[in-house]
Amino acid sequence: MNINLRDVTEENWIKCISLTTNTDGSNTVFEEFVASNAASIAQSKIQDGWITKAIYDEDTIVGFTMYGYAFEDEIYEICRLMIDYKYQQRGYGTQALLKVIDEMKSWNDCNEIFLSFEPENKVAKKLYEKLGFIDTYKIVDGEILYKLVLL
Repeated sequence: MNINLRDVTEENWIKCISLTTNTDGSNTVFEEFVASNAASIAQSKIQDGWITKAIYDEDTIVGFTMYGYAFEDEIYEICRLMIDYKYQQRGYGTQALLKVIDEMKSWNDCNEIFLSFEPENKVAKKLYEKLGFIDTYKIVDGEILYKLVLL
């Protein structure tokens, strides 16, 4: 496994928006636990602070992430992390999340990283806790808010 994050570009955006967590392979604007990649890319174009990246294993696109500074809440946040249904349960989510965290750690004033997820998403909860995220005991728009304190 050789996970790398790449910009969403003219060459890969169609593949990126075709990724889905829907187990039937269908593309929808809102999936079970995450907004579609198309909706996320659109959001990043109208709200400042977001970085969008395609997640690759070597040269195969396997997922998508969006992270950055949430100006509205004045926090650093991982807003989206998804692995296509065909590539789940292979460790890609863990490796991609570690890459995003490493990048965010390098930002001068990033001391905490926040993320939120649907309470029913037990897989996400397990992943985030494994990597050191802790429950803030806050609910935001129906999602559980976690944070990672950077040392």
